[in-house]
Amino acid sequence: MKYRIIIALLFVFSFKASAQKTEKIQLQNSEDYYLKIIPKNKPTAILFLFHGGGEIPEDVLKQIELPKLASKNNFLVILPHFSNDTTKMIEEVNYTNKIAIQLMKEYNIEKNKIVLGGFSGGGMLSITFAERAVRDQNTSFIPKAIFAIDVPLDFEQMYQRSEREIKRNFSEIGVSEAKFILNDLIQNFGGSPSEFPKEYEKYSMFTYRKEDGGNAKYLLNIPIRIYTEPGIEWQLEQRHRDLYDLNCTNISAMINLLQLKGHKNAELITTFNKGKRLNGLKHPHSWNIMDSKDTMSWILKQFE
Repeated sequence: MKYRIIIALLFVFSFKASAQKTEKIQLQNSEDYYLKIIPKNKPTAILFLFHGGGEIPEDVLKQIELPKLASKNNFLVILPHFSNDTTKMIEEVNYTNKIAIQLMKEYNIEKNKIVLGGFSGGGMLSITFAERAVRDQNTSFIPKAIFAIDVPLDFEQMYQRSEREIKRNFSEIGVSEAKFILNDLIQNFGGSPSEFPKEYEKYSMFTYRKEDGGNAKYLLNIPIRIYTEPGIEWQLEQRHRDLYDLNCTNISAMINLLQLKGHKNAELITTFNKGKRLNGLKHPHSWNIMDSKDTMSWILKQFE
């Protein structure tokens, strides 16, 4: 798909401490767009922030302080919205790459000064982009660093978890989500993991049963930090899930693998009783388990 980007200034606002402004960039003949937060001073780096499923970029701005902090540190902050998220994330990777090419040229930013981060599905895209940038060598840049918040990593285990969720039949929300995931995986990969293991391996960010972690091996030279909140008490009460059903198992397994292989900048941050959704309800799978100030410090450290 060919993308032609038309810049339309739809709204501008200022934060109290600076003259940052936000533009909404709409793609021609598409529902896709991205928010661009422009710092007061000349931008020296780019931060992509990818939202999770069922969200829009405007929701992200209401939940975390990182966009504001990054802009204060002269980052151009980009929050894309994909109207049709895809499991294989081929279009999303291409779209992100096209935006980066345009922005690097427009603001004269070097290709080694781009950071990617996201929540849930957005975290999947951050990691996927980094892995394919190294594996396929068909992008304009390799991220300087990546971070993710409670990110699913292994499609094979997502399939198995969804089967368990449906079989338990406890939570209507959980079962509905599991049915959607199961159908989506079957449609995209042709069937179950036992039938098409190579397809699941090809697109998973991490494959637990593979000794080398599958695509995770391409992250060995990229700083990575992942946040997770198991919230096992909440999970047992609200969903009757155990630790085998949670993202934290594969997250810890992948970070452990990277560290064992000599990665000196692979970090796991685990939080407790912090997760809360935009509507104020407690939920361990949430943006706010990430500490924005600490994350900003970590990002700046990668540029030292």
